[in-house]
Amino acid sequence: MTLLHRIWKNDTVYQEPVCFSETASGALTGGRLLYRPTQVIEVSSWDGLTKYEEGTDYLISDSHILRTKQSRIPFLRRSAYIKPYRGQSETAWLRLPGGREYAEIFPDVYRYQVLVTYKHRDLWDRPPMQDQSARLPRSFRLLNEGGAFHLVFYGDSITAGWEASGCDELAVDMMTLKDCHAAIGRPPYMPSWAELVTDALRRQFPDSRIHKYNRAAGGSTTGWGVRHADTLVSPCTPDLVILGFGMNSLQDPPDQYLSEIRQIIQTIRLARPCCEFLLLSPMVPNPEIAGFQNNALPEQEKALRRLADREPGIALAEIHSLFLALMERGKEYLALTGNCINHPNDFAVRLYAQSILDTLGISYSAI
Repeated sequence: MTLLHRIWKNDTVYQEPVCFSETASGALTGGRLLYRPTQVIEVSSWDGLTKYEEGTDYLISDSHILRTKQSRIPFLRRSAYIKPYRGQSETAWLRLPGGREYAEIFPDVYRYQVLVTYKHRDLWDRPPMQDQSARLPRSFRLLNEGGAFHLVFYGDSITAGWEASGCDELAVDMMTLKDCHAAIGRPPYMPSWAELVTDALRRQFPDSRIHKYNRAAGGSTTGWGVRHADTLVSPCTPDLVILGFGMNSLQDPPDQYLSEIRQIIQTIRLARPCCEFLLLSPMVPNPEIAGFQNNALPEQEKALRRLADREPGIALAEIHSLFLALMERGKEYLALTGNCINHPNDFAVRLYAQSILDTLGISYSAI
């Protein structure tokens, strides 16, 4: 399967998930595809073991997959991940508006996500990721010349690799700063987006010895990133740092967020003045959660864009805008999440990798 086959450039979409679920009113929702299929190649369960049949399990209507009455396709009850809130401090941040319910972290959501591979003739109607490789001239000079190249990923749990089904990352424990093995290991064994990006770079530049370091930590904020950049990143002697903070700082004022991103960059450059940076804005969090609503992520992304436009050696992959575009096209959040809260599923992990590689001007897609 072509995991890095860009969804905005090609007429075939591989394993796009849909998730049939129950709304707050008890209605059925889900089944929206990004495009209108001209040919459905396969509809399968999350692990590929069950193949669903058109007419028996589903019907196609415009850009929707519809469950039949006798369908074997799973259906996610709202009670599986929406729970009564009874004052637990550890779940207060996940409360829904009104405060009587909260969204539980539910990493088993993948079991309800059905994978659809299909052909279409529609056009992607949003601005594509722009090739910004020219903003990282030293990195690409080194990659083209061959030899050692030090690539560092620094950020939060999304950067660490959660919830990729084949996540196998040596990341960092946020409290102890010790190495932490982030591993899942279930079908279909999708690598983390950091691994997908690293693998694509190694294939594109076979003469380079790319040394990968993942210094991300679950739960970390940009403030944490400032405090530990010198300890965690500088010793890696980075040539390029892919910086992915934001989900845990989503309500911070954009000026504060930008200031802390700048401090991370400055701290690393004190030890490694030649280091270049690719900044990432994160995916969309669950829009039902009260504390996530009216968040600062769009304005934070604009602030990152200004930084990349003004300072040399800095590029930006606008991943947040991509996920907003997906949802504007009708894609339900439960089809994109790996935990019902704020992590990407396998499909969204691929979108991270595709976005980053397009931003780096890397065309290789077949793995």
